[in-house]
Amino acid sequence: MPKISSKTIDAVTEMTDIVSLVENYTRLEKRGANWWGCCPFHNEKTPSFNVVPDKRMYYCFGCHKGGGTINFLMEMEKLSFTEAVERLAKNAGIEVIYEGGSYVPDESAKLKDEILELYGKVAGSFHYLLTQSPTGKKALDYLLSRNVSPEIIGKFNLGYSPKDRYWLHKFLLSKNYSESLLEKTGLFSKNYKNIAFFSDRLMFPICDRHGKTIAFGGRILDGEGAKYLNSSDMPQYKKGETVFAFHHALSEIRKSKSVILCEGYMDVLAFFQAGIENAVAPLGTALTPEQVKLLKSFADIFYLAFDSDKAGQEASYKAIKICRSLGVNVRVLNLKEGKDPAEILQKKGKEGLKLLLEYAIVDDDYLIQIASMRFDISSPEGKAAAIAFLFPYIEVLESDIQRESAISKLSSAFGVSQQAIFGDYTNREKKALRHIVDEVKQKPVNIRMNAELRLVLAVAANTDLFSRLRSELSPDDFEDFYARHLFIVLEECYRDGAYTYANLMHRCGEEKLKEIVSQTISKGEFAENSEKVVDDGINFIKQNILQKQKDKIIGRLRLLHGEKNADTVNLTKELMEEKKNIDIQLKQLKGKVYD
Repeated sequence: MPKISSKTIDAVTEMTDIVSLVENYTRLEKRGANWWGCCPFHNEKTPSFNVVPDKRMYYCFGCHKGGGTINFLMEMEKLSFTEAVERLAKNAGIEVIYEGGSYVPDESAKLKDEILELYGKVAGSFHYLLTQSPTGKKALDYLLSRNVSPEIIGKFNLGYSPKDRYWLHKFLLSKNYSESLLEKTGLFSKNYKNIAFFSDRLMFPICDRHGKTIAFGGRILDGEGAKYLNSSDMPQYKKGETVFAFHHALSEIRKSKSVILCEGYMDVLAFFQAGIENAVAPLGTALTPEQVKLLKSFADIFYLAFDSDKAGQEASYKAIKICRSLGVNVRVLNLKEGKDPAEILQKKGKEGLKLLLEYAIVDDDYLIQIASMRFDISSPEGKAAAIAFLFPYIEVLESDIQRESAISKLSSAFGVSQQAIFGDYTNREKKALRHIVDEVKQKPVNIRMNAELRLVLAVAANTDLFSRLRSELSPDDFEDFYARHLFIVLEECYRDGAYTYANLMHRCGEEKLKEIVSQTISKGEFAENSEKVVDDGINFIKQNILQKQKDKIIGRLRLLHGEKNADTVNLTKELMEEKKNIDIQLKQLKGKVYD
């Protein structure tokens, strides 16, 4: 295969601003000579991703990914080295010189480029039919009736797909596109290769972060059929990883550090029409974690602008849980003046949409409102159901402080004590844990190496140390399924006086566990310092057990804070004494040194 010349590579590296490149994927802030931001390769809230401009390199102190300009683009866009250099060279206006011939892209890369080029031209043709041809008058009149200006129509390159379902195929053949390419574009029926997938629809080009058309959404204008159709996943397009209008909104998202999530294309246009240009929309599906990760690199606050009907409420709840699980703060727009932002723009104008943002409510207040409307909170049963409605939300909050704050709000809203709510929530968690344990027993998960498993593997490799282990710990002290299982296997071998390798393997049962035990013993991983590994492991587990007991006591003390009756005062004293004893034990364990 031809090799890119070193001079080309040097020129691409020299001429590409790595800060500008990285800022296409995450928000950066300058600190001294370097730039910092949240890592685009893994989920994090505290920035640990460092870009060093003068060395043209990046490094993440969290996930340890690092490299130079070319490597960054390869990682982010899943490109080969040659593809990444080609793209950067094109952006910088550099000629790519090869040693030993010219580069010939593989078939998949070539197809992707051909589809991208074709989609761009098809989007232009649809736009022409909407704005310049009598064919698209119906679609154009619809847009104007919804207060979509010619400027917005042009900005989003909106279009119209003709009613004649054979037109597009004939048109593209006349432009010398081959039958074989057209079959692979996703623009035509899978069963009838000359019939267009989109017909008699208002067309919304869907673009990547660089503004290239990668897919389409189509809205029906009249007649029967789905209100919206969207392109299927293609080599250049993954629906669950893309949002509509991202490339238009990115600048304002960066500036405001916030993003508005809408339910549909027309809602996004409504916000832009009002001069609010940080609005985007998922693509025909519920919001996905991948879409949130894409946006959270640039936004600290997500505003949800989903419809006010029950389906919109369900979509909002799901979105809130995804956002919160990824550490994103959420506000919800109160759409009481209309069922969606597009309708509010029609009724209240631009100021109506701006007021929505000004008076957005925090997510837990929104969910409490929904629960109050859905359940009869005048009865104890209704209150219990309303409170339970918010438990999935509480579960995804990332800190005890956030959970405590949410429980406090529920207590005030429904007139139920925090202790009662916390009790119901804890019981729900216990039931969920029992269900998870049952599932694990039926379907063991992939083995993940951790301190508990290392401890029991060290004993499996040095069985004479098991008597020490069993005198300090029991199976119930282990959280890891495989560590606990291997402990029980060792106990069985110990009681039978049968510490042979064959017996140990036979009793393991699970093939993956057999594999890791076999690998550990054959590699001699714990041949040295085995006693220290075991003692350190026992110490670690004991500290972990005590720390969890302490955390539970602290949680109960928080709930009792402010209560002044005799029972709670006595209980508080008892809990404080328990905490004091645990602190003493933890201090002893942390200072313990083994000979």
